[in-house]
Amino acid sequence: MIEKIFYVILIIFAFFSVQTPKLRRSVVYLAVFSAVSAFTYILMGAPDAALAEAVIGSTIATVIYLAALNKYRVFMVYLTDEKRERHQEEHISRRKESILLAIENFCILRELEPQIIYTVDSVDKIKEKPGWDLIVSKNSGNYVLHGREQNYHVMALKEEWEGKQRKQVEFIIEKEHE
Repeated sequence: MIEKIFYVILIIFAFFSVQTPKLRRSVVYLAVFSAVSAFTYILMGAPDAALAEAVIGSTIATVIYLAALNKYRVFMVYLTDEKRERHQEEHISRRKESILLAIENFCILRELEPQIIYTVDSVDKIKEKPGWDLIVSKNSGNYVLHGREQNYHVMALKEEWEGKQRKQVEFIIEKEHE
């Protein structure tokens, strides 16, 4: 009977680890899955497999996953041009030399991986999507950067650019909802 309970718990944590939107949470669920697996091996009379699962699965693998996640941080940047129906290659390459290079240099210094998405969606439509860090739009010759107050990378970018007094860039910071 107790083994069936552990089997159900294993299935639940396997499901949670695959379905969670946050990678760190997924690693924690996998660690719990490994710990429950180790207990299940003990119940089944395999203490050697339980010891290996506890040491390798619950500790070493978890530490390696968390260290890798700490190194890999994606900075999601949406570049929007609402006036166009679709992006053309010459528009992308022209913008690549201006504001996106500065954003990419900022990301390199902070060990972030910039993921730039070109879109013709409106800023409000992009804000409805999960996972965006920065939205870049153009307004009468000036760039408007939209970010969230709780994203410390966006706030650092804002402080850095205000220190350099870049006049062609305006920041709009979304306040955190309470």
